[in-house]
Amino acid sequence: MLRGLIFDMDGVILDNAQQHIRAFAIFLAQYGIERPFTPDMFGRRNESIFELLMPEVVAKQGWRELSKEKERIYRDIFREEYKPIPGLTRLLTAATESDIKCGIGSSACRENIEFAIDICHIEPYISAWCCEDDVEVGKPAPDVYLRCAERLGLRPEECVVFEDATAGITAGKRAGCKVVALTTSCSRELLEATEADLIIDDFRDVTLDQLRALVG
Repeated sequence: MLRGLIFDMDGVILDNAQQHIRAFAIFLAQYGIERPFTPDMFGRRNESIFELLMPEVVAKQGWRELSKEKERIYRDIFREEYKPIPGLTRLLTAATESDIKCGIGSSACRENIEFAIDICHIEPYISAWCCEDDVEVGKPAPDVYLRCAERLGLRPEECVVFEDATAGITAGKRAGCKVVALTTSCSRELLEATEADLIIDDFRDVTLDQLRALVG
């Protein structure tokens, strides 16, 4: 029985892939790093991204301070270019009216999740959320979705996860949830090669009845 919806944040609640790419470009240029951030890195924690792109800088400054710097750049960019995923509020409203709990499970930092909840005006709909600080291991490990389901007071098999990144899809499936993939960050062809149970362009393409059918 469907009792919970768990949303990734970047590319799922917010259409912000390009803003993150630009923020990484600005941030990496400040440190003279020529290797770029690429879309296949979406869904990972900054810790693992920085280890790939700038291990020497991480060794000197630590990934958490670097992460704070990069995410400040992102928030400054996105504040002027706010774009929620179409249909989000409609789905959240329908779920709440049907006593289906909603949560957020993201690899992002606490400040970015609070920023997203505030800028999208969705606080009344969100019963629980988890960020990078709440788990030891990031996606594709299932930890963030297991923790979010626990905070919602639900079993993973009662939840549907919404994801846009391959690492996140793997995390949701490993947690035991059904997974709906959005085409905001990856091509439909790439998503079709994953374990996603359903692929949509945005939340206008899905109904609660479809989600209930997924869970059974």
